Amino acid sequence: MKRLIYLIMTFMAVCANAQSQDSIKMPVTPFEYPLAPDSITSLQGKTSYVMLRFWDKADMKKLMADTTQFRKAFHDYVSFIPFAHVDSIKKSANALTSKFSNDPKALLLIARTAEKELFGPEADFWSEEPYMLFVRPLLTSKKVKDKEKAHYLSQIKMLNASQIGSNIAPIKYVTRHGAEHNLYDQKGDYILLIFQREDCTDCSMMRLRLEADIATGNVIKDGRLKLVIINPDKATAEWRAAMANYPYSWEIGSAPNAGEEVDLRIMPNSYLLDNEYKILLKNLDLNQILSFTSALNQQPKASEKQAEE
Repeated sequence: MKRLIYLIMTFMAVCANAQSQDSIKMPVTPFEYPLAPDSITSLQGKTSYVMLRFWDKADMKKLMADTTQFRKAFHDYVSFIPFAHVDSIKKSANALTSKFSNDPKALLLIARTAEKELFGPEADFWSEEPYMLFVRPLLTSKKVKDKEKAHYLSQIKMLNASQIGSNIAPIKYVTRHGAEHNLYDQKGDYILLIFQREDCTDCSMMRLRLEADIATGNVIKDGRLKLVIINPDKATAEWRAAMANYPYSWEIGSAPNAGEEVDLRIMPNSYLLDNEYKILLKNLDLNQILSFTSALNQQPKASEKQAEE
């Protein structure tokens, strides 16, 4: 929302400035940003135009030497991403990174700044695909050392394995009873994988509603759904005591390294998998989960469908 307000105010200021150069004091920017022509009327059209031409008037050599100014410009640059056309974002990102294909320091600066603005906890919004566009040139560069790539390589691997349509990683965990299990050992027509930390304040209510829901209980009991709850932190005695009260049919464990294998920036988090561990949906809230189990409860089991065929 902050980005949207900023963008609208910027366009209003630009339009007003075009009519009266003396009446509006424009914000100070590291260089002159492009202005979309009046003939482009849609927000997507304007933002796409700006993204494609954003760096045209920048003295890139001077700008890249001034980290503070580059980060300020990049901060403004990515604010247009939520509103621009996907193709324009790709072309713009590729054009920027290609300028520095032989400059490992510049590629590192772009990757670090993109991480802060599009991926990390300080970002005003997360945008995975654009983030990967700014990082991949670093990973493919032969001039960047492997140790400098490792951090970003692990992020890309994690993001790729967390996308809808991808197979989730075979996460290893220790159950509440102390046994070592693997996610791929769990069977069901569908698998609902929920990640929740020990200090989760809303998870008790989720547990009570799922446990009390008849449809959810039915599909878990007959094997159409396997419910797996993972604590992505080290198990404590308090956690084990709390988990002892959860239904026996629920698979519950702890996997301190889970955040390295699956995207857990949002917590609690949930992934709906098919019987081959492919991600069908993610980031489901409780109401979405209950809607799914209700619909599933009204359908025959996969084995019954095969028997009919």
